[in-house]
Amino acid sequence: MSTNPKPKLIDFELLPPESKAEGGAQAVPRIIALLMDDLFRVPGTSRRFGLNPILDLIPAIGDASAAVVSAITLFVAARNRVPKVVITRMGLNILINALIGIIPGVGEVFAFWFRPSHRNYELLKKHTPSASGSASTSTRNDTVFVFAIIAVVLFIFTVCVVAGLYVSLLLVRELSGYR
Repeated sequence: MSTNPKPKLIDFELLPPESKAEGGAQAVPRIIALLMDDLFRVPGTSRRFGLNPILDLIPAIGDASAAVVSAITLFVAARNRVPKVVITRMGLNILINALIGIIPGVGEVFAFWFRPSHRNYELLKKHTPSASGSASTSTRNDTVFVFAIIAVVLFIFTVCVVAGLYVSLLLVRELSGYR
């Protein structure tokens, strides 16, 4: 009878050692921030960019895929009991980038400047409870930001509805011959 020795497990690190101090909860958002916003450095500057502005070059599909990848951070935040207002702010960061990303030329520049995955990773680091249970609570700025964005979105929605109704009315008048 032969005894087979047990295979040895080999430890390796996907991220630098500092990620162990941060905890495993932030490893996935850190990878997303790295890939989407911090992968490359602009030569001669400290400015970094990732796949997000590159994906934005692909019409429609690029913006959507960048938003889906960035949204994974929201699930990690919810699982780690990050305050809801912070999760809302993270979601709005992704939404703003996706909406502006629709505009050709402007969207790519905005993604390069705005870096939503990096912003969300920083918010997650700040608001994730540590092993002792302490975390930075949501700030007044988080709440003001969320309400301001909601107000702007509702205003834009209202303007679009009114403009759509006006154009529809003009179209019906033109087609019916009523002047």
